[in-house]
Amino acid sequence: GGLADVSEIKGHRRTYIGALPGKLIQALKLCKTSNPVILIDEIDKIGKGGVQGDPSSALLEVLDPEQNSNYLDHYLDVPYDLSQVMFICTANMTDTIPRK
Repeated sequence: GGLADVSEIKGHRRTYIGALPGKLIQALKLCKTSNPVILIDEIDKIGKGGVQGDPSSALLEVLDPEQNSNYLDHYLDVPYDLSQVMFICTANMTDTIPRK
């Protein structure tokens, strides 16, 4: 489990074969509303970054009210307003959640 790749949050750039939007944009499309409740389970198991980027920074961009009104999914490549989305996050241990 856990999230290890930024593209799961921010999507793939369209230059890649099999590129897709990130899971958030996919969820918004599925539920057909711009103000859903989205549960992010086990936020404490986010990867530390590396070749695939830093998922904790991408998640901060999603959860931070100062930034999420101009969320940019790499696949869409246009700003999308996530400020009306209610995010609920769960964790088993808070000491493993990255703090920036």
